Amino acid sequence: MNRFLQKVRESKSCQAWSFLVVFFCCLPWSASMAEDFVSLPEKKLITGLNAIKNLSFNEAFYDMQDLAKNMPKYQLAQLMKADLYAIKAGKSEWVTQKRTAHARKSNALLSEAKVRWQRKADLERSRGDWDALLAQYVLKTSHEPYLVIVDSAAHRLYLYQKNENGYEEVANYYVSIGQKGVGKQVRGDLKTPIGIYKVEKELSDSKLPELYGVAALTLNYPNSWDKQKGRTGSGIWLHGTPRSTYSRPPLASRGCVVLNNPAMQTLIYQYRLAPATPVIIAQSAQRSLIDRNYEDKQQVLSQINQWLRSQQNYQVDWSRVSVFAYPGEQGVYYVSFPVKGGKLVEQYWQRQGVSGSWQMVYETFQKSKVGPQVS
Repeated sequence: MNRFLQKVRESKSCQAWSFLVVFFCCLPWSASMAEDFVSLPEKKLITGLNAIKNLSFNEAFYDMQDLAKNMPKYQLAQLMKADLYAIKAGKSEWVTQKRTAHARKSNALLSEAKVRWQRKADLERSRGDWDALLAQYVLKTSHEPYLVIVDSAAHRLYLYQKNENGYEEVANYYVSIGQKGVGKQVRGDLKTPIGIYKVEKELSDSKLPELYGVAALTLNYPNSWDKQKGRTGSGIWLHGTPRSTYSRPPLASRGCVVLNNPAMQTLIYQYRLAPATPVIIAQSAQRSLIDRNYEDKQQVLSQINQWLRSQQNYQVDWSRVSVFAYPGEQGVYYVSFPVKGGKLVEQYWQRQGVSGSWQMVYETFQKSKVGPQVS
């Protein structure tokens, strides 16, 4: 790297190249390039960033030029193209001047580049471990055809589809979350909630302001656990972006989970996520905890099953029971199942003490939105 920096210092574009090198030296790096990206624009962006990392000026220039040409509303691509044009023209000082004059916007766009680059590193480290995120939160499911997990730290939405062997990841997308991060507590705090939610309904393009893009899926925030905890607010959705831009910076929404419009259209029109689809919004994936928590998960499943078989309040079909580890709440599990009268029972189970038994700590009833009624 010292040899590379010496070459940069000797070039006419020293100032701007130094900026780019310092920026990318702060990013994680591994030898091989990940192959599985969610879209061609993201793959093209990563290829260009990789060229900058390697000081391959011409390759980076043509990659960003091509991306900006094909995606004229992709503001990050336009920024990177403008920087590289300035360097090529021998006007490297323009890069610093522009960054200084528009620091807030430039930093927001560059934060997206960092997040997408981190995704590349995560892909390489996680090869052979694709089910880790699913295993962390999902103990048992009912008949849900799809599950959605949002890893807010990675700014990634993962979609899992049910098959004969369980669930498999079929798509993942970059997402933007609340301006103040996660952990929503009160209305207007600009944070994205952490918890287990359900899709309530789809809102089509014609019913939405331009801010929400081509479509939206509304979520049931605040859910029963949020209400029990005194959390307030509403209007937390999965939705698209305004047509004036391709994507938004990582921290840009008022609390919603925001995808680009092509990704949102895929969720709506290809996968057709139905009401009651579980959406798990987590702070981060902690793969190191999976093996350690396996015994606890088996114990809680066994105890829930025993309780359901022994209670006299309602008849429960175990195959219709879903059990998820509740993100952001240590040792809390969410249990749901349908009962007679078109109702859905929601329960929250928690260990009592460090090594105590698992007990139901809260129960509520909701109107069941989908599926055959229990008779």
